[in-house]
Amino acid sequence: MMRIIRSALLCATCFFALASGAASQERASLEDELASLPLVQTLDTADALKRRNSLSNDTAIPESERTSNGATTEDFDVQPVAREEMPLSVAYKELDIPGAHRPSVQKYRDYYLSEKSVKWLSSVLENGEQYRLYVREKLKERGMPSVLEYLPVVESGYTTNAKSKSGAVGLWQFMANSTKPFLVRNDFVDERLDPWKSTDAALAKLEENFNMFHDWPLAIAAYNCGAGAMARALAKNPGKDFWYLAEHKQLRDQTAQYVPKLLAVADAAENAAYYAVALPSAKDEKGEPVNPRAGRFDYAETKGSISVRRLAHELKIDEDTLSSLNSALFRGITPPADVWHIRVPEGMARSAQDAIAAIEPYRFQMRYTVHEGDSLWGIAKRFGTTVDALCDTNNVKSNAVLRIGKILYIPVK
Repeated sequence: MMRIIRSALLCATCFFALASGAASQERASLEDELASLPLVQTLDTADALKRRNSLSNDTAIPESERTSNGATTEDFDVQPVAREEMPLSVAYKELDIPGAHRPSVQKYRDYYLSEKSVKWLSSVLENGEQYRLYVREKLKERGMPSVLEYLPVVESGYTTNAKSKSGAVGLWQFMANSTKPFLVRNDFVDERLDPWKSTDAALAKLEENFNMFHDWPLAIAAYNCGAGAMARALAKNPGKDFWYLAEHKQLRDQTAQYVPKLLAVADAAENAAYYAVALPSAKDEKGEPVNPRAGRFDYAETKGSISVRRLAHELKIDEDTLSSLNSALFRGITPPADVWHIRVPEGMARSAQDAIAAIEPYRFQMRYTVHEGDSLWGIAKRFGTTVDALCDTNNVKSNAVLRIGKILYIPVK
């Protein structure tokens, strides 16, 4: 066991050293572009209520957080559901990760089963349905626990463009220094914002953690605190499991609460009928996916920078539809120097390829940093281009007030 832990610690140390070096080379422009994402304080909705209802937590959590559906934590009152009020005729379903009956899980389950919290959880699960179905399918393909379908509820409320105060982004809340080798991140692409690619990356990371620690609660907790931190905690406590580490304060409080929150959400959702609450299962009466085509789309190849807005216009489809399929393209254009496979609605690959062939790709003359007093009109005039072209290639509106330090790519007219 000690040999495994030392090996895990060495691997984790090397991984983080490499990630740190790579992160130092990231361009500041990407962070500038991501600054406009909605701020979602992950993991803290239950914490704020937990403090108000005298649930133990050593970490002070602000009460001003806003959930992904716009409701504030002050809108919720926790009224635990008593087991004696639940129908005895409904069989309880055990989760495929044990621990749902532990007291540390019970307090969160009481929260998620309160009347108003059920409404919030129902909204999260319903709005995230197309992504849940994709996660579910990939978990089945990989032979991973089905409980993990509910991890994005804890991470982001199934919000694809969520950004935490610490800078984690997307459905699975990847930090900038944790994307490699799983996700692409550069001046034109941030795959943390791609719900499908980030799902593949998150599951690969969780599987990597499991192969390192040989235990799912440890692997899940390591997703939150990092494999290096988990390896160090185990090195100090040989042979112990997650629950021991959490109960004996060998993990930071957020990580200690992370697995209980996941199991509480999963238990509430998977045993909704047992607890006499209504939560969307994304399954039909036969237990099959309600939308078996979720996560299905086609691709078309681009060479050079093609505007998502222009392609949507040529295909006569809604711009938001095409943008949501390609949310990693945060500038609204495909990368200029690479072949890129842009997602299009299923069945439209041929039409999209024909449309792309008729669109002249943008070429860029320079990368410009906005200074005090700059305007889109002034920049366009200075560099001999148009405001429309600037807006199209930088995903900004024509009436936008530019932030000092914002990076603009200046297209050739």
